[in-house]
Amino acid sequence: MYALLIYGFPLTLMLFEWGLRTILNVDSAGFTGPTLAAAALSFLMPLIKPKVILIPEYKNLVAMSNAESKFIPVVWVFVLAFLFCWSWSCYMSIKFPTDKIFGFNSHLVIGGVLYTVSLIMTGIKEKI
Repeated sequence: MYALLIYGFPLTLMLFEWGLRTILNVDSAGFTGPTLAAAALSFLMPLIKPKVILIPEYKNLVAMSNAESKFIPVVWVFVLAFLFCWSWSCYMSIKFPTDKIFGFNSHLVIGGVLYTVSLIMTGIKEKI
């Protein structure tokens, strides 16, 4: 339940913002893709912090698992890629707001893919 609240919170905020924009008659089509992309990027940032393994015999020594030492550089690459994808989503929502991919606005597809990938990466980090 706790994980559902944390990982679903950006979607809840997006729905509230959509509702507010609908009530106020403000176009809400252009913000969803960049919002999801930004939420995805914010999920990646905590993944670069290693889980601390304390070794009682040695003070001030921090260790991490071998899997995590390989995973963190991959996360950095994803952070860089997600920054470019977020800006691409912003660009698409501003310049081509009606451009479609598989029947959905292209900026929404970009944001949705990034959000899904960030949830998968978070799940991987919790397992290693």
